[in-house]
Amino acid sequence: MARPSNTRLGIVAVIGFGFVLGNITGCSNSQPSKPAGNEGQKEAEASAQAANGVTTANDLTGQNQRQPAETGDEITARTDQRPSGEQTLSGPDFIKVKNPRNLVPRIACQRIPVGAPGDYKPAIAKLANGDLLISAYRPNIPAGTEPVNGFPERDLRVIEPPLLFQSRDGGLTWSPPYLPNIAGKEPYISVGRDGTLFISTHIVWYSIYNREEFPYTYGMLYRSEDGGRTWSSMRLEPDVIRPKERYHNLTTRAPLELDDGSLLLAASGVGSDATTLLRSTDGGKTWPERIPVKVDNLSEDYPWPIMGEGVLWQARSGKVYGLLRVDTRDWPALEGDPLGVNQQQLTDQFDRLIVCSSTDLRNWQHVADLGRYGQMYPSILRLQDGRLLLTFTQRAHERPLGLRAVVGTEHDDGFEFDLDHDVIMIDTKTPDNLASGGGFGSTVQLDDGTLVSSYSYRIEVDKFAGPDRELHCEVARWRLP
Repeated sequence: MARPSNTRLGIVAVIGFGFVLGNITGCSNSQPSKPAGNEGQKEAEASAQAANGVTTANDLTGQNQRQPAETGDEITARTDQRPSGEQTLSGPDFIKVKNPRNLVPRIACQRIPVGAPGDYKPAIAKLANGDLLISAYRPNIPAGTEPVNGFPERDLRVIEPPLLFQSRDGGLTWSPPYLPNIAGKEPYISVGRDGTLFISTHIVWYSIYNREEFPYTYGMLYRSEDGGRTWSSMRLEPDVIRPKERYHNLTTRAPLELDDGSLLLAASGVGSDATTLLRSTDGGKTWPERIPVKVDNLSEDYPWPIMGEGVLWQARSGKVYGLLRVDTRDWPALEGDPLGVNQQQLTDQFDRLIVCSSTDLRNWQHVADLGRYGQMYPSILRLQDGRLLLTFTQRAHERPLGLRAVVGTEHDDGFEFDLDHDVIMIDTKTPDNLASGGGFGSTVQLDDGTLVSSYSYRIEVDKFAGPDRELHCEVARWRLP
């Protein structure tokens, strides 16, 4: 019998567990980008400060926009190829509710495409003025053939430009893509209570931006005080790093704003001694306080950053939780829920979530498993009516793949989610015969109660359509009953 995925944490119990808006016009006649070669490498060298220092970006209103270099022009052309008007409001649709118990079987929604084919893994944030911003990126654009030191089999570096999209009407229409002068994979946008914007990324070891002698993946945090017009950058790493290996340092997705107004972010590497919590008391300008972290039951041999890509959340009692992604190949299996997949067939898309908690920020206890195999990329939203909404992605193991959500309850010392019933299947567009299209997205709530969720999905396309043309980004607008 499978282990129940109803997870309640806390005092009560632990049970299992410029932007042009309106009708967007795409560049349907633009030419696809060619490999950048040496020219792309020169452009990337000039932009490498985005991965290491202070950077600036264009005005989001469309004023004072820079003229991008040749490679930048090509990338911009590739990111806006939808036919004219396709990014406006689409017709009515429905979200299926799996195993309904307290919810209705179907929830009405509207789906609006964002960006162009090939854009990937969108995250969404709501600004104080009601505007919405989406961060996404364009994966795997060739950017020169310089070998990666120590890895002769990897002789092709890539540039994966982050993209921003803006909506001023609650997600009904979206701007063309804007390329902020930041770098890194999987940009994840968030906003603080004072309106400060943050985007976390990671510079992968084979990126054109990675200039390390022994390249390894490391985390970046970008910060904007003017709604995304200009950005400062910070490279955030744990106290212990092992750079001479094919190594990963990753941050948690977004700074957690604690009750006292300080910000908390984890930088996590490989090893039980390789996670550091960073604390800021000036709104994220500096992170001087560094707290070494110990996670119980973390094996010395676990080969992945335990808090990398995790989400931090604070209960009303002050206790801090971490929703952490663990690799199924190297983490103990769920009790009573065998995966049923050959070890050689496993990939990171079969990863799953666990929940850890701490009262002193130094010592973290594994208190529950959250969900099942293939579920990752969590985000928790406090709804206007006091309930919680957990949004997450099903990337493998259980079809259909895509973005899902469940409603939960907040307690003084924790939360409760039931991942077996009333599962809101926000996106199920990826066909069952294809790999995951990313999902990734989070959810925001508008002032009128409308929920807007972002995600990416994959479809089958003609084999001559070009790399990654099967990927698409979209938002769904919907309301809880």
